[in-house]
Amino acid sequence: MSRLSIVVITYNEEHKLRRCLDPVRWADEIIVVDSYSTDRTVDIAREYTERVYQNPWAGFAAQRTFGMERATGDWVLFLDADEYVTDELNARLRSILTDGTPDDGFKIHRVEHFLGYPIRYGTFNPSYQPRLLRRGKGYWTGGAHAHFEVDGTMGIIEEDLYHDSHNTIAEFITRINAYTTIDAQERFERGQRVGRARVVLSPIGMWWKCLIVKQGYRDGFPGFLLSIGMGIYSFLRLVKVWQLNQEPHPYPLTPFPSPRAERGRGSDLRVS
Repeated sequence: MSRLSIVVITYNEEHKLRRCLDPVRWADEIIVVDSYSTDRTVDIAREYTERVYQNPWAGFAAQRTFGMERATGDWVLFLDADEYVTDELNARLRSILTDGTPDDGFKIHRVEHFLGYPIRYGTFNPSYQPRLLRRGKGYWTGGAHAHFEVDGTMGIIEEDLYHDSHNTIAEFITRINAYTTIDAQERFERGQRVGRARVVLSPIGMWWKCLIVKQGYRDGFPGFLLSIGMGIYSFLRLVKVWQLNQEPHPYPLTPFPSPRAERGRGSDLRVS
């Protein structure tokens, strides 16, 4: 049977970390990479593992790479502290470890949650996140939307990984403000230019896409609220790119908050 390492990146996650680690405490090792939390996150992590490291925040890909370099298992499962492995996913992981697989990496079906409600429609879906990697067969890359590149084939795991990040609207707004700053900077550096009309019209289009085209209305009132939120995300990202396009920059963007950007996470928000 192959060995499994769990790598979790954290910052001020005392309220969620146990729920993340409890389902996977059967793994051969758990590695927690913390960005100098100011709450009880590190103390809680040490209830589950001695492999707790503190590393200054250097980006999603860099933190996961830091953890992966310290893993000893044949496979590495990467989790954020607000992601929870379901019983069905645990069973699938065990079968991969026991029976083997020709694949060297897997994307896992993730069920997003908003204000405590599962979201199964809208622009969040389908959501397949790169999370399971055969050690030595890939590397992490990217910024706000970090992912790993696999030296081999990538499989799909349909069993659910729950993602419970946006518990309050205040948390959601704080999160998207941080993410759109990173996203806008990356797009600006790639040469993206945004006109005034796009700043006005694209957020409306994103709201319509989320609510109607992607059938977000089927998630009820939470789906309606999320569609508005995704329109706001689009607006913030575009207006920040537009702001960066101004020469000289009269009001440069505030640098990404340190150390963990208000508990920001890789691949939380996907806006096409």
